[in-house]
Amino acid sequence: MRVKDRFQIGSWCAVAAISLSAIAGQPSQSELSKLERFFKIRTPGAATVAPDGTLYVRDWPDGIFQLYRVEGDAAKPGAKTTKLTSYADGLAGYSLSPDGKKIILLHAVGGNENTQVSLLDPTANNGAGKIVPVLSNAKVQHAVNLWLDDSNGFVYTANDESPNDFHIYRFDFDSDPFDGTPGKATKLLAKPGSWAAGDITGDGTRVLVGNYRSISDSSMFELDAKTGALTDLTPKSTESPTVSVRAIGYMPGETSILYGCDIEGGRPKVFLRDLKTGQITKPLSELESFEVEDANLNQEKTLLGVDVNEDGYGTPFLYRLPGFEKVPMPAIDKGIASIASIRGNRVVYGMSNARVPGLAFRFDVSADGKAATAPQQITFADDQGIDLNAFTLPKLIKYKSFDGTEIPAFVFLPADYKEGTPIPFLINYHGGPEGQSRPGFTAQVQYLLSEGFGVMFPNVRGSTGYGRAFHMMDDYKNRWNSVKDGVDAAEWLVANKYTKPGMISTWGGSYGGYMSVACVVEDQMRVEAGKRSERLFGAGINIVGIVNLKTFLEKTAGYRRKLREVEYGPLSDPEFLASASPMTHIDKIKVPMFIAHGFNDPRVPVEEAMQLAIALKDRGNHPQVFIAPDEGHGFQKLDNRLYFAQRMVAFLRQTIAK
Repeated sequence: MRVKDRFQIGSWCAVAAISLSAIAGQPSQSELSKLERFFKIRTPGAATVAPDGTLYVRDWPDGIFQLYRVEGDAAKPGAKTTKLTSYADGLAGYSLSPDGKKIILLHAVGGNENTQVSLLDPTANNGAGKIVPVLSNAKVQHAVNLWLDDSNGFVYTANDESPNDFHIYRFDFDSDPFDGTPGKATKLLAKPGSWAAGDITGDGTRVLVGNYRSISDSSMFELDAKTGALTDLTPKSTESPTVSVRAIGYMPGETSILYGCDIEGGRPKVFLRDLKTGQITKPLSELESFEVEDANLNQEKTLLGVDVNEDGYGTPFLYRLPGFEKVPMPAIDKGIASIASIRGNRVVYGMSNARVPGLAFRFDVSADGKAATAPQQITFADDQGIDLNAFTLPKLIKYKSFDGTEIPAFVFLPADYKEGTPIPFLINYHGGPEGQSRPGFTAQVQYLLSEGFGVMFPNVRGSTGYGRAFHMMDDYKNRWNSVKDGVDAAEWLVANKYTKPGMISTWGGSYGGYMSVACVVEDQMRVEAGKRSERLFGAGINIVGIVNLKTFLEKTAGYRRKLREVEYGPLSDPEFLASASPMTHIDKIKVPMFIAHGFNDPRVPVEEAMQLAIALKDRGNHPQVFIAPDEGHGFQKLDNRLYFAQRMVAFLRQTIAK
């Protein structure tokens, strides 16, 4: 895959617009100051080094993500920068052309995810830059897949002809795209479904494309760009009717390809396929025991970067092509490390753990691929005067769920925690459900730890990172089993004396919001069934979460419906959808709830939050409700994050930490 300047989205936070209940325990001014300092810890992200050495970053010194050029060799607090974009709702992502002379900008309004595409000349107007729109249709979601080798165009997808289908296009720039019409789009593939391009040959005649149906079901083809003919390259499994497969790219000479697939043992591995003979081999034997989560090539096809996942921790590997000789990587602390981009012989990698807030480093590989220069740090954190090295690292634990399934989880404890002392705890459920909680840096978690809370991140069944069988264990009618896993996390905390019943709050965003509400329901069901005498949870926090599977599927963006039906069940089975929906069991919710949502959310419509809030209010359970008028599915603006966090802390002190 050519485009590897990763696009980032915000964390699960929100802003208040209405409240159905007053909030007690408001934080003091000094507490607000402390909270603000934690939330303003930041590291410039998506660091990209141009061929001439110019460094670009996506940063939010003003509270909203924009693109900056660093006037120096590293993005440090106080370093001189030039702000190149000023989008009211922020920059969703960007990608630098291979020659470093053009930058594609992705931006949307109010979090609606209908990303528009613009083009930036970063050197125009004496370095202030010039931006022209390239793809503009407020009702369409565009995604840039890759640049053409000569930097004179790119391949993208768009759902412009059908809201449910993403077609593949090639866009060629005019000789001067900044003067008049920027260029012309040519349709390469128009078939139903969600399609994307993974690589294109140097002459533009062949394209590796994929059709994504779900996390466990995708296909790979080679497209003849002239005739539109597709050659099916999807590996065929004898163990499963479907596989998950993704093109990595063409090898040198473009007669063979690299791809990732979970066909063997259910864990993604890297495969090499000869396009003429069809022979398939595995070139990276040392990675057999790992789950490969990402891989990318440089434009010259001389270097291959591979990121692997081991129990949530990430480790990058680098190889010289075409012989797959291993290139030594620098020593990297334990955490989530990954290769962000490879341009020529220059490699940029990122590192995050509980003490390292997503820093970026660069190094160069020698021409023979046998050595690498010492890494140079190119982004630095604004730590707000807080000692990040004093932050505690999480413990990786595993607990047995109701049916004996082993569930991994990360447990964060305050620095001064004394073993066996019950403290208020939050259990955070990740989104997805095809996602994974990982031991990275989160300012919000570190603030909570500093205030005496513990935080647990279980990876319940359905999580990725543990193989195909595990992430399919919650599909369709097995949905509630993952909810039981979520409650069993609380059971483990109490049994191991980290906390007591009533001192635990659920917490999650998106699917994690569903889990947050559903776990409160399951907890009450266990009490009523006589399995325990008291509730484990004393509160619940639901951010942009699903509460009614039927209304969610009816109102979510059309392109997401089929994908979500695989996970949650089809609309043709309303009885099951109702049985697995927290709204059906609304009378089981007997603890205080905090509900937050983005008004423009295209994934989980805001009606999910409102129906839960109204139903609880009608039953005398007055929830805290916060709706963000200028946010979507995920909350990006600093003012909004701070506003929500202040009230979340007050809510926790009012409930589980009284």
